[in-house]
Amino acid sequence: MPELPELEVLRDYLGPRLDQRRVVKVWTSPKLGFLLRTPADEFARQLTGLTFQRTWRRGKFLVFDLDGQHLVINPMLGGRMQWAPASEKLAQATVFRLTLDSGDELRFLDTVKMGRVYWVPDGGLPTIPGWAELGPDALTVTAGEFSQRIRRHPGELKNLLRNQAFIAGVGNAYSDEILHEAGFLPLRKRSTLKPDDISRLHASTVKVMQSAVEAIRAQPHYIAHKQDRSFMAVHGKGGGACPRCGHRISELTARGENTNFCRGCQH
Repeated sequence: MPELPELEVLRDYLGPRLDQRRVVKVWTSPKLGFLLRTPADEFARQLTGLTFQRTWRRGKFLVFDLDGQHLVINPMLGGRMQWAPASEKLAQATVFRLTLDSGDELRFLDTVKMGRVYWVPDGGLPTIPGWAELGPDALTVTAGEFSQRIRRHPGELKNLLRNQAFIAGVGNAYSDEILHEAGFLPLRKRSTLKPDDISRLHASTVKVMQSAVEAIRAQPHYIAHKQDRSFMAVHGKGGGACPRCGHRISELTARGENTNFCRGCQH
């Protein structure tokens, strides 16, 4: 699942390439068009001829502004944005392709058919499900905001970090990384945290997000629709050795998602 760091780097990558480019043709998949929250024919008609003006992100939403309107992508579990020449073969999982006046294409792929694509007019962003409830961005949330907001959200720390109404942008993978950095177990209750613990959790959140963005940007063979998380400390590395203490990394699986942590240095 793309989370804040992947989408932040993707924003940086696509923004300059899309700036002032005009959409000359729109194609939508007859099989995957149900992922569009606008009827496919209307989606194609509305976007054709428009010009990209800005690419930005809010939490785990990627937003493209075109002549004052908004194309909003929530990738969910398997959604990916692809930048490709128009001549490149179309992947089966392609939901839509926007052909630009440069001859390049912006494509959205979704292998698990869970992503959401919204086309909204200026002022329509709050109508997107989940948008109005988003908390401050996990990359820039201040210590004061974090400390104040965390008191509203009881429960286990992993679920807390993934709650987009608390802070926006953290999902399954990076919640593991944040808790490992902070030294807290994922099932620990928020009510057990003291003020110093909250400060540590905030610092770990911002550090992990910033470090991940830098690690992805530094990848020598970055490809927009691929995902390389080899830099992670514990997530996806169950059974391996903790890079901090050498203890075996544990793994729990629930609802098809893995949680990884170290019992040696997370308490």
